[in-house]
Amino acid sequence: MKTILVPTDFSIPADYAIHYAIGLAKKFNSSIILYHAFIPFESGFYSYAQSSKENLETENNLIKRLDKIKNGLLKKNKQFSVSVHVDRGPESIRLVEFCKKKKIDLVLIGTTGASGLKEVIIGSFTADTMVKAPCPVLAIPKGCKFRIPKRITFASDYHKTDIQAIRFISEWNMPFKAQINILHIDDKEQTAASEAEVFTKFKNKIEKECENVPITFQHTEGTDISKAILEITLNDKTDILAISPIKHKGFWNNFFHKSITKTTAYHIRIPLLSIPVK
Repeated sequence: MKTILVPTDFSIPADYAIHYAIGLAKKFNSSIILYHAFIPFESGFYSYAQSSKENLETENNLIKRLDKIKNGLLKKNKQFSVSVHVDRGPESIRLVEFCKKKKIDLVLIGTTGASGLKEVIIGSFTADTMVKAPCPVLAIPKGCKFRIPKRITFASDYHKTDIQAIRFISEWNMPFKAQINILHIDDKEQTAASEAEVFTKFKNKIEKECENVPITFQHTEGTDISKAILEITLNDKTDILAISPIKHKGFWNNFFHKSITKTTAYHIRIPLLSIPVK
């Protein structure tokens, strides 16, 4: 976890993400990049030189704002490496490109979520980033402060690709030594015998792949998968919920025309870790 990228729009949720990143950076000895992207000004009524001048001025002002945040962080955390970067273009595209180019290890992003009509009509930049980013993304809800996690829950449908995600969690968890819980919601699409067979194979594989890692398994029923995940992790005091945004039949099918990953990200109240797998 060498480099943590923290996108900011200078909002309160983004500030919470920045301060959460400091807590993680202390544990992983990571460097932090404060990131912002803006849409460059273009108009047929202005010359290219005028547009370029205005865009350069905007970029310099944004860099100054990021530098102010950086300097504030370094005053209290002098041992850290904090840098800033401003991109030109749609943030949803530029952020992903920047992650690939700089080989970012983790994107840490603030989120306010959405609900009701708003959830149906608009997308969430945070949720989209969790699906598209080439690296893990940790979404931090507004008001969430960093603390050492004692319990990490990974929502799984026992798909073989989940093993890769769980392997990542077990390594990422080394500085914390939290209890790892694998949660499966049975939506009754398979027979009880089929579910039991799949679970046994998956459990044996996990225990072989992740020896000496404290892992528990939790299997419960529910037709509304996102709701069940959120209720269970709230009641059992999960500190971080982990999911994999891969799309395949069954558990990760679209949920009212949105993926489970996005639906969960809209309503999450604890840090949500999205792990891309191949």
